[in-house]
Amino acid sequence: MSNELKVVITLKDDRGFIGIKSPDCDPILSVFEGDLPAALEMVPGLVQQAQEKWSTSPQYPKGEVPPPPAPKTPPRQTVATKASAPKSSVKPQLF
Repeated sequence: MSNELKVVITLKDDRGFIGIKSPDCDPILSVFEGDLPAALEMVPGLVQQAQEKWSTSPQYPKGEVPPPPAPKTPPRQTVATKASAPKSSVKPQLF
C-alpha cells in the first residue's frame, strides 16, 4: 500500500463531505454536519479507519455483470394493405 494520501473536504452550509483516497485503494467517504474546524478534527480518525480497512481489503470485489439478454425476435405481423388508388396526374388548383 502506498503512503500517498488524498483528502478532499467539501462544505456547503452546515454540512460537509470528506473523501479519503490512496492509489490502488477504494475511497472512504463520510458525511458530517459542522464547519471546517469540525471537519479538520475528524480527518485523523477517518484516515486511521481508512488505513485499517485498506490493510485488509484495499478494494471492493469486482462486480459480476450478467450478460445482456438475447435479442428477442419480434413476432411476425401480417398487415393487410388496401390497394392504393391510382394517383391523379392533375394537381388541384389552390388559387
